[in-house]
Amino acid sequence: MGRGKIVGTIQPRSSTATFKKVAEILRTGTWELPTDGKYNGHGGPGRYLEDLLGIKANNADAPDLGDWEIKFHGGNSLLTLFHKDPEPRGIIRAIVHDHGWDDSKGRISFRHTIGKETSRGFYVVNEGDRIVIRNRHKDAAVPHWDHNTLFNAFAAKLRRLIVVEGEVLKNPRRVIYKEATAYWEPDIKGFMQAIADGLFYVDFDARTQKGRGSAIRNHGTKFRIKVEDLSIVYANKRKITSHES
Repeated sequence: MGRGKIVGTIQPRSSTATFKKVAEILRTGTWELPTDGKYNGHGGPGRYLEDLLGIKANNADAPDLGDWEIKFHGGNSLLTLFHKDPEPRGIIRAIVHDHGWDDSKGRISFRHTIGKETSRGFYVVNEGDRIVIRNRHKDAAVPHWDHNTLFNAFAAKLRRLIVVEGEVLKNPRRVIYKEATAYWEPDIKGFMQAIADGLFYVDFDARTQKGRGSAIRNHGTKFRIKVEDLSIVYANKRKITSHES
C-alpha cells in the first residue's frame, strides 16, 4: 500500500512520460489517504491523484499535466468535464426566477440536471449552430450556447484526457486506482450529437441569496457524461496499463 509517496514533482510533457507516471500509480494499487484534512470529501481521491502526479492546483482553462487533463472517477457517478454558463448575459438570473422553486431555506433554487427530457419539462435541442435548453410548459428564459463556444470550452482543456477509475474504501480511508484510459482528438460532430441525444447532462446549480433580493448565487453550469460514453466524443482512446515503461 502506498503511504503519502509522491511519484513525481516535475510535470512530464510527453505522452510517454505521462503514461509512465500514471502506470506507476496503478502498479501500487491501494493508497492510504493522509488524514490531514486535505483529502476529505468527495474530491479527496482526485486531489490526492493530482498530488501524486505533481500537478499544481489549476483553475485555468488549460490541461493539468503537460498536454493531458487528468480526472479521477469512482463509482457510478457522472464525470464532470467542463463548466460553461449559457448565453445571453443575465440568463441564469432569468432561469432561476422563471423556472426555480422554493427550497428549504426560503430561497428560489434552480438545481436541475438536464439530459433527455426531465420531469419538469426541460430538454436539450440542437438548433442550427446552437445548443438550446427549452421547456415544454413555459418556454420563457431560453439559455443557449453556440456550437463553437461549447466545443472550444471542451477542447481547450480536454483535447487530451486521462480518466483514472478507482474505488474508495473506509476505515482507514483508502483509494484503489484500478485502471486508466487516455482519450484524444475531440470529435466535434460526435460531441454535438452526444449533447443533442441527451448523452451529455447539463447541470444547473443556481439560487437566490436569502435576504439579498434578487441577487443570484451561481455555482456554474456543468457538462457531465457517463464514462462509458466518452469514446463517442473522442476519435481515439487506449488503456494505460500498469506495465507502461
